[in-house]
Amino acid sequence: MLRALMAKWKVSARAGDGPNHVSAILIPFLIVTAGLAVLAWRSYVLSERMERGVNTLAMQYAGYAADISARRIDGAVGAELFRASEEWQGVERRSPSGVELKKWIRDNDWIISALYVPDADPSSAIFAITQSGATHSTRLTREFYSSSGTVRYTYDPDLLLARVYPTLAHQTLVQAAGLSQEAQVGLIKNPSAIGAVKSERGYAFIAPLAAPLSSYAIRGFVETGYGTSGWENARLISLLLSAIALLLTALGLFLAMRGLTREADTMKLRGALVANVSHELRTPLSMIRLGAETLKRGANRLPEKQRHEIEDSILREVLHLSHLVENVLDIARIQNNSARALAFTPVYPRDLLTSLVSTYESWIRSRGFEITLHIDDAVEEQSWDRDAVSRAVLNLIDNATKYAGDKNKRIDVVLRQNTQSIIIEVRDHGLGIDAEDLTHIFEPYFRAHFSDTQTRRGAGLGLTLVQQIVASHGGTIEVESKPGLGSTFRLLFPRPQSSQTASPGAARNTNALETLAVQRS
Repeated sequence: MLRALMAKWKVSARAGDGPNHVSAILIPFLIVTAGLAVLAWRSYVLSERMERGVNTLAMQYAGYAADISARRIDGAVGAELFRASEEWQGVERRSPSGVELKKWIRDNDWIISALYVPDADPSSAIFAITQSGATHSTRLTREFYSSSGTVRYTYDPDLLLARVYPTLAHQTLVQAAGLSQEAQVGLIKNPSAIGAVKSERGYAFIAPLAAPLSSYAIRGFVETGYGTSGWENARLISLLLSAIALLLTALGLFLAMRGLTREADTMKLRGALVANVSHELRTPLSMIRLGAETLKRGANRLPEKQRHEIEDSILREVLHLSHLVENVLDIARIQNNSARALAFTPVYPRDLLTSLVSTYESWIRSRGFEITLHIDDAVEEQSWDRDAVSRAVLNLIDNATKYAGDKNKRIDVVLRQNTQSIIIEVRDHGLGIDAEDLTHIFEPYFRAHFSDTQTRRGAGLGLTLVQQIVASHGGTIEVESKPGLGSTFRLLFPRPQSSQTASPGAARNTNALETLAVQRS
């Protein structure tokens, strides 16, 4: 940081600020920094031992909290299973029937279904199931023998844990005067790791539950900040304040440097954006000019087929130019932190996508791509800004053509709906996006890293525009991508409340999925 600051000060001095101003700022800063650095170093040496002790205690206590909580839950689960079998023993003494079996299931609401097979007559077995038996994603089976037969039942481990966990979650781990429970204990499913886990805020320990709930675990977490509270040593306080002063000084320098760096980066990005937009606009304008001059000079001598091809080329470039101008206007709005006023009108999504692909068919085909529409006829009329949604889908199609690779040049556009959303998917089979880039692709000016990123046109604002358009309609955007296998961008627009509550049978009475393919000539 200091080297970069010196370089910027040298530039400022050459620009006319003068070396005296630089020395007047630099020398006091170096003196204050050196003094504060000595104090901060001494404070660090003294506090390092304390931190090591706190970390050790935090790890041990997190492990204790997780282990003791796991044992308590294991014991409670075992007790609950035993209690259910004991209840059935009482039912058996009253001549068990289907009604009694259903009542036993209702009393133990974590049981989904049960089968009782009497030893005397196995053919007279009794079976019962709950009304919501089909809604349970996870099921476990248990069997026990009674005095007169065998009971085999299926249960939901989530419901079983929900029954026993609340009574244990708030129990104090340590009973001692003046000592409060500082460990955070939680129940997790399918843990990715077992044992001690270090995090930024402290230490966690994950203890799995015993069978049959071995896919669940207890996570005990202790923040290491607990061990640094209540200091009363004046020397440590003074050293801590010195370190804070040093950090604040460094923070001021960092903020100043970051401001200068961001300003320089912004100017660089704006310059690159102007150059990129100029290049993007020059290409269609050149094609339009060339086509117009050709028609003007040889309109009477050109064959009709060639003349139509030139006219189609001009129309295609005009559409491309219109798309670029709209993007430039939206980019200007982003830079000025202003939003475009949307005009919501009744729109049929089917007509919107069909019209969009039909309009830009020639432009898409000119890049060597094949686009296929998969449209669900059941999608009803929506209140959208037609131009904004069209531009969002077109930006996704444009991105698909940019990063399609050289092998599979096919783009799939899907329109469908579920109970909550109208879904538009744009799927390509190109380069894909790395997992580390997926969390940043909607940030302004961000571009995914490829070997030829700099040679591919674009300013890194297309997906930002798409996200803003979808958000302005109250929707969200999802991305699925794997490097080398392509990407799927999914736009989810909320359905009107009246459509969500409509009978699902109405949708099944419409036509199934219609496929419209635009083939390359």
